[in-house]
Amino acid sequence: IITGTDSCRLIRWMKKYWKTKIRTLKTFLTGVKLDYRAILNTIRENVTNGITEGFVNKLKAVKRTMYGRAGIKLLRRKMVLEHIFFN
Repeated sequence: IITGTDSCRLIRWMKKYWKTKIRTLKTFLTGVKLDYRAILNTIRENVTNGITEGFVNKLKAVKRTMYGRAGIKLLRRKMVLEHIFFN
């Protein structure tokens, strides 16, 4: 459903499973209902923030490995070098 372009399929799917007895599925559906507009935009538009999320994930990983060792200058140098050598 998410990778397609038909947003009506999401509504049909939600109606089909809304009265389910499975708690985890019900919780998931509640989350989908709360974020409905964002999910609908994801289905309609072909835009992703994956590159940004990947960079933030890498930044946090580097930051965790450096915890307590140095300041922002070393972190900046390390991120620039990681970008040059590993991308």
